[in-house]
Amino acid sequence: MARIDPELDRAVSRAVGHGFPLSVEERASVVELVIQQVRDIGPLVNFYALERLIMVGCDPVDLSRLTSLKKIDMLSVEDSALRDLSRVDSFPLLDFTMPRNFVADLEPLLSIPTLLQVDVTGNPLSEVSYREVIPELINKGRRVRFSSELEWSVSVRLCEAGVGVVCYESSRGYRLCRPGLAWSKAPQYGHPLISRDDVEGLLHGDPEQACRFFA
Repeated sequence: MARIDPELDRAVSRAVGHGFPLSVEERASVVELVIQQVRDIGPLVNFYALERLIMVGCDPVDLSRLTSLKKIDMLSVEDSALRDLSRVDSFPLLDFTMPRNFVADLEPLLSIPTLLQVDVTGNPLSEVSYREVIPELINKGRRVRFSSELEWSVSVRLCEAGVGVVCYESSRGYRLCRPGLAWSKAPQYGHPLISRDDVEGLLHGDPEQACRFFA
């Protein structure tokens, strides 16, 4: 048996009572799974009963590896290294939450007929995705949560500069996040709170300065 990511093994143990290997019946009993800091999601392909999958701080996240899971209607990918949505229409999604990732192209979301709501905040979206795809989703009756123009512009500028930091607004103000596992073992934590002046500075100044807020 191939080596299982230890964080995935722990997640499965919380759901089933023990880690891998699992019987067919045990896999079929898992309808919801929460995984954190997982680097290999491949072993999930045989969890055919999964309806709700929550991924936090995972890297990489290749959803095309999970297209065999035909029951997932709630998918959450947070603070992770999700970049490509090209096969996301394989899932009968009602709710798709993907805050603080590296997604640029939202067009695949238009091909999900079941989609009711989506959260795309804190992603370096392309100009077309931000100005055309989001309005089209809204016109289709989808509830879309997305970044303000300032946060979005900063996220785009930072990622285009290769900094790998995104900006978003929380209830307390603007924050920065380093999605994925390249810079942090737990990227869902330690998001520095910064002022609007700091945000404006990152937009018009040196993108590398974003890293100093994590010191």
